[in-house]
Amino acid sequence: MEKERWHSRIAAREIYRYMGMKEQDADEALQRRVEEQLARLLAVCRVRSFYRLFPLRIKENRRQETASPNEGTAPLLELGPMTIASRGLARNLRGCDQAALFGVTLGLEADRLIYRLGQTAVGEALITDACAAAAIEAVCDELCETLRREAAKAGRKIRPRFSPGFGDFTLAYQPAIFNTLELSKRIGVTLTAGGMMTPSKSVTAVVGLYKESAGKPHAPVEENITTGGLRTDESSV
Repeated sequence: MEKERWHSRIAAREIYRYMGMKEQDADEALQRRVEEQLARLLAVCRVRSFYRLFPLRIKENRRQETASPNEGTAPLLELGPMTIASRGLARNLRGCDQAALFGVTLGLEADRLIYRLGQTAVGEALITDACAAAAIEAVCDELCETLRREAAKAGRKIRPRFSPGFGDFTLAYQPAIFNTLELSKRIGVTLTAGGMMTPSKSVTAVVGLYKESAGKPHAPVEENITTGGLRTDESSV
């Protein structure tokens, strides 16, 4: 993942949306502050990502034990070593026979910058936090574009990404995702007892892959770790 690509995906309108306003309502002074804090954030980000592709089966729920059993009869998704009960995720992955699990992060320095600003300049901290929220979404979008290109080589297409916390795909599945991907080792992201990720500007998600047409070959199971074209140590540039 090249930093120029995900940098270019950061939309100003998304930053202002996270700030709770519309881009057209920002005056020139605020626009300059946003540009300055975005540049400051991007200078310290240490983007890392990791994904793996797994075979996928969706079947009727017969109340098998899962990481977080849903009440009722939500479909069961057998995704590699994981078993997930979720109607929402099953709808999203309908027709898919493979899925990618991924984790991405902006790194600890993004959190540290926001914290330092919060001690002395709360307004700038809020702006930087909005920039970081838009930035991690841009990183996710770029990784999904990478998955789309790789899937196309094998005659496949992808579904929109779906993260724990959406609908009935609960955060209770986060530990299983972390264990499956070894995210602490791969990209330096840890999970608190309360299910929160550290660094905070981190995302996990599932992306389904389906055959574009009958007779096309299956994409191979693969994994990839990237650093977003940036250094991965904890020091600032």
